[in-house]
Amino acid sequence: MPRKSDTREKVFEAADALLQAGVRPTQQNVREHIGSGSITTINSALNLWWASLSERLYRKDQHPELPEPVITVASQLWDQALAYAHHALKKERDEIEQLIKERKKEGVEQLEVLRASVDRLQAQNLDVRSSNDELRNQVQQLSQKLLESESQLIRASSERDDFRRQVRQLEIVQERGAGAEIRSPVDSEALFNAKVEAKVNASKIKELELALEQRDQECVRLRETLLAQEKEALQQRHRLELVIAQQDARYDDAINALTDCKKELSLAKSNP
Repeated sequence: MPRKSDTREKVFEAADALLQAGVRPTQQNVREHIGSGSITTINSALNLWWASLSERLYRKDQHPELPEPVITVASQLWDQALAYAHHALKKERDEIEQLIKERKKEGVEQLEVLRASVDRLQAQNLDVRSSNDELRNQVQQLSQKLLESESQLIRASSERDDFRRQVRQLEIVQERGAGAEIRSPVDSEALFNAKVEAKVNASKIKELELALEQRDQECVRLRETLLAQEKEALQQRHRLELVIAQQDARYDDAINALTDCKKELSLAKSNP
């Protein structure tokens, strides 16, 4: 079994021969020239041959073992390789520059989208908070109205009780007058006035009782409305808190994405 060093020497000799004949050495034609050897070993040796070719060309005066045709063809192949490398480098550089331009454009567009998204979220957040404040004001106004109605109800109840006491006192006076003998026209007139006043007070009591009933119904309606409003306000508050939390999270994500986008744009500008 041939050693790797022997195979490498054969590869070097075959590559020199092919180059002298004006043929570019490759794995396949070198293997065909030496008649044996694995592709991996030939490829490794051929890479070493290409790496040492430049040094061997520069040392041709000290070691003139390479024929002139080999040197000429090698120089041509070396120039072709350099030209290909420059072309490939230019192509790669152009592709990188184009990619940077595209990334910059995408970054600017993404930046505008993120800015618009942040502005929209801020506007929505303001609307939600304004709606929450308006609902809170409605609940406060309704509570104040209920408090005023209840105060009016208490005052009307007190006034009704006063009239009832007056009527009762007049009834007592009438009962006493009816059981006693009328002594003078003055007593008769006083009794008559008491009866009239009692009838007037009775009428006022009926009006007050009707007003109290209406006011009581209004208070019940206001309590029910307030309860429903408070329940709706509580539900609305929970919904608004959830929306605000979601919007805050989206706002934070947008701000983070905006910051990352600015960093990428700044990095792209600093590394054109």
